[in-house]
Amino acid sequence: MDRALKYVFIINPIAGPRNNLKFWEKLETYLAEKDINLKVKFTKRSGHATHLAEKRLAKKKEAIIVSLGGDGTFNEVASALVNSTAKLAHIPRGSGNGLARMLKIPHSAKKIADYLARGKAHKIDAGKVNDRYFFCTAGFGFDALIAYHFSTSSSRGLKSYVFYTLKSFFRYKGVEADFELDGERYSGRFFTVTIANANQFGNNAFIAPKAEVNDGCLDVTMIRMFPRILTPFVALALFGKWIHKFSFVETRRVKHIKINSVSSPYFHRDGDAEECTLPAEISVIPSALNLIVPEE
Repeated sequence: MDRALKYVFIINPIAGPRNNLKFWEKLETYLAEKDINLKVKFTKRSGHATHLAEKRLAKKKEAIIVSLGGDGTFNEVASALVNSTAKLAHIPRGSGNGLARMLKIPHSAKKIADYLARGKAHKIDAGKVNDRYFFCTAGFGFDALIAYHFSTSSSRGLKSYVFYTLKSFFRYKGVEADFELDGERYSGRFFTVTIANANQFGNNAFIAPKAEVNDGCLDVTMIRMFPRILTPFVALALFGKWIHKFSFVETRRVKHIKINSVSSPYFHRDGDAEECTLPAEISVIPSALNLIVPEE
């Protein structure tokens, strides 16, 4: 390894359900064994990771920027690096870790050190909702509602997702929406509409099983309202990679989406709930990011 190459870690100390400061102390030991030259910055508020990444990028000095946190932290850092020559690595410490799971980025401290030392940069696409980026998934409907509830919760992790899912599911009536996929119009009541760059939400829940992060397209999964009696089978399909086989599920691979109207205010981008100005223009940016992935 070139000792002169610097790794700049941008760490969210409160991402996910675990103690990231304690994890970082453990990881530092393994990084030292690999003789990794590093610098560390901790985020202090929402949006701070983007500021730190932009500040580093402005220095125009060669370095690999490393995001340590969940999908939201990764989004903040990666958004600052879109269409730049900078290389980005990711250490998954969130609740879902969708992109990291898809790309088989390790989560154990010992394996992470090896990933950073031996991983190679590959180009991946980005999605863009109006003027904001996403790298895993975005959309509206039930998953956006859960993202909103999750954002107001004091607890994190898979258990919280399950709790809010069960709490909301049987009262959920769907959303009325009108949107266009590469110019073709869709309208009606939907359980959820997900726009995917990666193939899963996280926790191996595959909402777009055929999605690829480097194909220059976005995969749209439209799930219409379905009989509640089918719920166990829908859950099995989501984790079994066959959600697209139901008659009430339609998938499209597109380059442009226009959302004209949605009856719900809830929208999510890489798992974080937010407001979305309508009409919304969503597009794909091919080869937008230089992401370090493990050697096969």
